[in-house]
Amino acid sequence: MLSVAKLTFDEDRSPNRHALHDVGLAVENLVLQALSQDVFVHQTAGFEVEKARDLLNLPAGYEPVAMIALGYLGDPNTLPEKLRDRELSPRVRKPLTEFVYGGRWGQLLSFVKEPAEKHR
Repeated sequence: MLSVAKLTFDEDRSPNRHALHDVGLAVENLVLQALSQDVFVHQTAGFEVEKARDLLNLPAGYEPVAMIALGYLGDPNTLPEKLRDRELSPRVRKPLTEFVYGGRWGQLLSFVKEPAEKHR
């Protein structure tokens, strides 16, 4: 799939500065519904935007956002070793201290704590 944002409103053709946000919310709802039915979803911005625009004949005012793969989980043992290791490795998330701020950019919120130790 390809998610696409409409950059203007129909009524007056004014810019919709929330278009990308709206697409993100819509896709998140798709992700939640898919996962509830054991369908897995992977989004990527790593695609050729102009090629997608041309192949799909997107009109002016529409912006390709992300490619979306949907499918059922396969057997990780069928993957090449490097991909299998990555697939089976524990997921590591950024600590909140790297992106949750309050008051000013870079200023930690009082309830956000530095991680005691990074787990890998």
